[in-house]
Amino acid sequence: MSSKNYECRSLQWDTDYFGVSSARVNINGIVDEHGQEEIIGFSKNYDFVTISNLDNIKENNHWIGNRTNAFIADMNIQFLKVLVDKPDYQDEKTYVVNSLSRNEQIVDIARKTFNYSRFFNDPKLPKEQAKNIYLHWTECAFGQENKFFLISEREGNVAGYILFSIHEDSSVIELIAVDEKYQGLRVGKSLISKMESFVIEKGIQKIKVGTQVNNISAAQFYNAMGFKYVSCGSMYHLWRK
Repeated sequence: MSSKNYECRSLQWDTDYFGVSSARVNINGIVDEHGQEEIIGFSKNYDFVTISNLDNIKENNHWIGNRTNAFIADMNIQFLKVLVDKPDYQDEKTYVVNSLSRNEQIVDIARKTFNYSRFFNDPKLPKEQAKNIYLHWTECAFGQENKFFLISEREGNVAGYILFSIHEDSSVIELIAVDEKYQGLRVGKSLISKMESFVIEKGIQKIKVGTQVNNISAAQFYNAMGFKYVSCGSMYHLWRK
């Protein structure tokens, strides 16, 4: 179900992972009363609904707070980098693979790294699944032709990775992680630089990425890498009573 200002869709991946029927509503404009009724009616068919109020539109925050029992689980900030030329900095130990077979070093980094998520902020979600969601996300990407792993090695080990995908004219960073043993050794810069070179060769000139507003180190990293802040959205969780 969709309109000019919103889109409603079921989430099979989330349903399978969390064990509760899940859906998502993406709002990109002011929703009138008719649209509110449609969204509320749609949400009643699911146990767990994520409502993404893109650009943090105040009118939508108002009716969501007044007409539902949804609560804010996160504020998400989006960054964009528009590419012109390939970067001068290149690292021969950093490379791109798609349809990657399961890599236990990457799995181990995913298991240890991620500390911020709206899923961590929701006491109604199973703790174990919430804790391991990005690990599962990484594991599900192995062997997928449309999922790209950027891998940076140090001392023969995987030091960090980016999981990204390509959508029309943009590339989207889904996950980025650096092993704590190799932090401060320009692994993150190597990953971003290689990604820029790779997507430019594919005719792509945009890289998009989002992160939680309280993940200050990630925001600082993207700024240092030349990404520009473009928007901030409120992320609600709505549970069936």
